[in-house]
Amino acid sequence: MTTGAVACGPGEKSAADKLDKAFDRLGEDKAVALDIALNASADEIHTALKDGKDGIDREDAEILAGLKLSYGISSDMPLKTKDKDKKGAGVNVSFKVAKKDGGSLLEFRSLDKKTYLRADLKALAGMKKPGTAKERAEKRDFEEMLRGVDQLPPALGAFRDVIKGEWVVLDSKDVEEFRKKAQEKDGDASKDLDKKTEKQVSEALRKALTENSRIKEKGSGHIEVTVSARKAAKELKEAVKPLESQLRAAGKDKKLPDPSEVPDQDVVFDVALKDGRLSSIGFDMSRLDKDVHGKLPVTVGLGGRPEPVTAPSGAKELKLQDMMGAIMGLAAGKDAKHRA
Repeated sequence: MTTGAVACGPGEKSAADKLDKAFDRLGEDKAVALDIALNASADEIHTALKDGKDGIDREDAEILAGLKLSYGISSDMPLKTKDKDKKGAGVNVSFKVAKKDGGSLLEFRSLDKKTYLRADLKALAGMKKPGTAKERAEKRDFEEMLRGVDQLPPALGAFRDVIKGEWVVLDSKDVEEFRKKAQEKDGDASKDLDKKTEKQVSEALRKALTENSRIKEKGSGHIEVTVSARKAAKELKEAVKPLESQLRAAGKDKKLPDPSEVPDQDVVFDVALKDGRLSSIGFDMSRLDKDVHGKLPVTVGLGGRPEPVTAPSGAKELKLQDMMGAIMGLAAGKDAKHRA
């Protein structure tokens, strides 16, 4: 039975065993994939977050309601492999922001010491409607830049691919410089992502749900886990720590709640199992964050067997200096056109 679980009757023991075995199976995999989304309407999200410290408007709530974050890790060895036995094993990581109804908006892949990027800039720019004359003018300028991208010289083909939503591989020197700046800002949150992430996710989730928890079988493949909100917040923050900078970017620089500031109360997790494997974990974010004023359901999906993170084919190398030169060239062309 799961260590530390508070389970007394036969039903509770059976549920705890099922949960324990599901985490064992997760550790046997060479890949793990998480889909994180708010399982709420735009009105529910607006109600829960509008009066918070960082408050959001109705349009922002509409955007959040339609988004999901996906995070994947794959390795040459099972996730449960001890660190000392992993020397030489490759670890690949992916992060994606997408629409729930389909369509990737932003995606990163890191493997073989290379970083790949793809972004749908037109879709990203069109998510929020311009509200002022300045914003409308900026949108027109951006759309004009998109139309002029085909006029760029072949040497700037990688920048053209970025604008068109194709995969590019970032210059390793630029990535290293960015990583150093991120470490200065975020500390260990962005350091050695590949080396420590794979076990961290599964182990922290396991601790959050199985240590000092009350576990009940709910039927239809669902298990109810009740645990201290502060303890759960601590373990969940550890699980997503390698992604903290990306999550802040997706959430308008909103930091994950500090466990010491989490309400002193219980939180209930709805854990769904399918064929003995973890399928999804649902919970109410308002139980973990005092800045959320109203029910805000979150779903972490782990369904199916995740595919390995692989390198996209045909990606051209994009250098920062080439990107800046292309932007300046497009801007100069726009100004010349306006003067004509």
